[in-house]
Amino acid sequence: MKSLTRESFEPCLRQRFSINLPEVKLTAELVEVKPLGQPFQEGAREPFSLLFEADAAHGLLNQGTYSLVNEVLGEREIFLVPVGERDNCYQYEAIFN
Repeated sequence: MKSLTRESFEPCLRQRFSINLPEVKLTAELVEVKPLGQPFQEGAREPFSLLFEADAAHGLLNQGTYSLVNEVLGEREIFLVPVGERDNCYQYEAIFN
């Protein structure tokens, strides 16, 4: 997880990620990759956030760790937090320190 950086995700902006759930495969789009300032310690990764949008028709996901699959990054375990709703989509944020 430490090897993932903001630069790892930037090529995936506007790409689809599959969220593997036990009962269904949900698709989310990465809509924002945002820097969050300077690292807390020298040599640490720059903090950043990701914002995903998923169709609200599938219901709201609870805060938690999910397996996300993307053709560029492969499969990654990412902690998602629901943060809003817009245009019939739920928004989920992931923060990396």
